Amino acid sequence: MYIKLRHEVERVVSIYMKHDIISMHRQGSSNREIFRMLQISRNTVARYVNEYKELMKEIDNETDETKIALLQLELTKKPVRKGVSVKRKFTGDVKRRFYELLEIDEERDKVLGINKQKVTGALLHRALIDEGYDIGVTTIQNELKLYRNKVKEAFIKQEYNPGDRAEYDFHEIKIIIKGKVIKKYQATITLPNSNYVFVRHYDNQRFESFTNSLVSFFEEIGGIPKTIVFDNMRNVVSRFLFNGKKDYNPELIKMANYYGFKIFTTNPYSGNEKGHVEQSGKNVRKELYSLKYKFDSLEEFKLYTKNQMIKFNKEINSEFNNEQLYLLSLPIKRYELGRLMKSIVNHQSFISIDSSFYSVPDIYVGKEVHSNVYLDHLNIFNDKYELIASHKKNTNKGEYQADITHYVRTFKKKPGALINSLALKQAPKFYQELFQNYFTTDIKKYVELISTKSELELKQILLELKQGAIISSILSDENNVEKASVNQLNQISNLFNQEGIIQ
Repeated sequence: MYIKLRHEVERVVSIYMKHDIISMHRQGSSNREIFRMLQISRNTVARYVNEYKELMKEIDNETDETKIALLQLELTKKPVRKGVSVKRKFTGDVKRRFYELLEIDEERDKVLGINKQKVTGALLHRALIDEGYDIGVTTIQNELKLYRNKVKEAFIKQEYNPGDRAEYDFHEIKIIIKGKVIKKYQATITLPNSNYVFVRHYDNQRFESFTNSLVSFFEEIGGIPKTIVFDNMRNVVSRFLFNGKKDYNPELIKMANYYGFKIFTTNPYSGNEKGHVEQSGKNVRKELYSLKYKFDSLEEFKLYTKNQMIKFNKEINSEFNNEQLYLLSLPIKRYELGRLMKSIVNHQSFISIDSSFYSVPDIYVGKEVHSNVYLDHLNIFNDKYELIASHKKNTNKGEYQADITHYVRTFKKKPGALINSLALKQAPKFYQELFQNYFTTDIKKYVELISTKSELELKQILLELKQGAIISSILSDENNVEKASVNQLNQISNLFNQEGIIQ
């Protein structure tokens, strides 16, 4: 019995138990009777009974309707456990991450429309705990309640001098190209003084997309604003420090130093501080793509956007022309837009960039290489900064790009590995045709061929083989020397306008 009572004493009183205590008290039960019936500690029963009596007395004596309503609310609200002190930890990184998760929640609503997937305080708490933050569930629930019920702020109308300020934001749009739904990220940059709006669309929000949009903006407006306002996106803020300070992305700082603009970031979750671009981006998205969202090609989409933005900005041409006079001048050379990265070449002679894989010559397996990552391609260098590979950027995570010439050293040692290799399957068509039609029984000769001949020479060899030439004749050194001599003599003959061709 003692154990059972002790367990019941430690229970947290619910709204229903509070109701039972008050109703039993009003029906004439003593505190002892309530304690025995509900198995709640005597002190708890006494506290709620006394609280009820005091509040009812205040209500009876009050004449102000507003105060009466507040007292009644106090009387009927859910019980709060007293005597427990919880240290607040809602600061720094956990606060920043809390608001980032709320941004994800609201972004989902924008994409899906009305839905029942609203995030809860308990879900936010679990997410934060899983990410390693030390925070109580009650703290998160209270902060979420405060956020959703906060008093609407008053905003002060701003005016900016010409050339002083630009604002940056990303907006998501969905279009259909050749019957397929495509998601694009719209980089929107505005000049609040003249209301000029710039947009570019990208497949992602990575740093190379971000920097490309900035440089394209500068080139389109013919100058540079003195300050550019960003939110706290990862391309801008590397990490949050104490006392509200932030570490900016060092690559963005380099770019800002080169072009001469000042970086300014809004307070966390304060989109109103760059309200001009927020609203402008939404207006562009609505006006350009609400009715026209199907395109036959990406080129058609880009041309449509370009022409529509000319119309969009046409009404403010005079204001924009005036603002251009106050912009900082462009440097002579365009900023190098590549994102520098270091990678270790894996055992299959690939490096990983943004969760996609790119081949390098197999002599670099296990070594460190450097990449310059651009918007649509990347260049790879060795430790002496000699170019060793170039690739087009993959559009999806987990994709591979393999250059067959990067593996000739390995194929010479393991010729059988060529047949089913990804490198052969991804090789240009003439590489595959040359192998499958003429060299399946002599892989070593094929590997030697692709390691010593240029693509132009390989195409010529394939053409001659199709015309009935014999492989041994085409590949003989003597024949090649003879061909080279004849070609040189024919070139000399043409220079001197000779009519005959040397046989």
